Amino acid sequence: MELGRFEINEVSSKVMDIVNSNVGADNRRTVTRICERYGQKKEDIRKYDVYKIKTDEEERILKKTSEREVKNYEMYLHGKNFNVPQYYGSYNDGKDIWIVIENIEGNDLRDMTGDLVNEAAESISEIQNAFWNYPEEERYQAYLDRIERRFSFIKGYHIIGEAYDLFLKRQKTCPRTMSNGDLLQFNIVDHKGKAVIIDWGFGGIMPYSLDIARFIAHATEDRATFPFYMNEDQKKSFIDGVYERLIEKPDYQQYICDIKLALLNEYVEFIEADEDEDNWYLKHAEELSKELLL
Repeated sequence: MELGRFEINEVSSKVMDIVNSNVGADNRRTVTRICERYGQKKEDIRKYDVYKIKTDEEERILKKTSEREVKNYEMYLHGKNFNVPQYYGSYNDGKDIWIVIENIEGNDLRDMTGDLVNEAAESISEIQNAFWNYPEEERYQAYLDRIERRFSFIKGYHIIGEAYDLFLKRQKTCPRTMSNGDLLQFNIVDHKGKAVIIDWGFGGIMPYSLDIARFIAHATEDRATFPFYMNEDQKKSFIDGVYERLIEKPDYQQYICDIKLALLNEYVEFIEADEDEDNWYLKHAEELSKELLL
């Protein structure tokens, strides 16, 4: 069986009502539900609360979401000409929140190339420049609460805990900007020569280094953790490409230190979540901690 995403004709009357209110019954042509096959067993299928709406003119996506993602589109992303999906509106049915956005076709960035590195650096830096040191606290405070709980978990790991304390302290002074919050390779799509950043449900104003670090943390030459390929030269090119495009920025040494601290947070996240079967994250967290504590 072929792995990956596919569509089925399974749409509830509630979903159809939302679709009709957004695009109109006369304009709508087909509505399908997005699913994903992740294994070879018959039951290895995920059905998402995500639907593709096809009309004569375009394709849109309807998906169940959160207030945070709606806020991110309405306050930060909509109408700014960023490389993100076009936003068409939201719908609250009294129980769930739904968002309607542009459907972005293309491959994600799991097979990195030099051109994709440049596209990604351009898309990320453009958004970061627009909101550098933006005065919004809600998402940032939620983020601080989360990493403080993570520190409570990791502080007993001796050298990693000591280095993570450096990360925690820097987060209180690190410049903040609009961040995706989950900038893994499958959340960027190569669409018409541009790197379009999707899925903004975890986003908000947070330290600038988080998205940069997450984008490189889980991509390796041997795809050791995630099925993402990225070599060391590509990682350096991405890091330098973002830095060159930033209008306001710390000095380069501090910039690299901020990214390394954020990389440590990425490794610790997966240790804490018990998603480190072969100790890849533990090993890399220990090595990076020693470097940070020199």
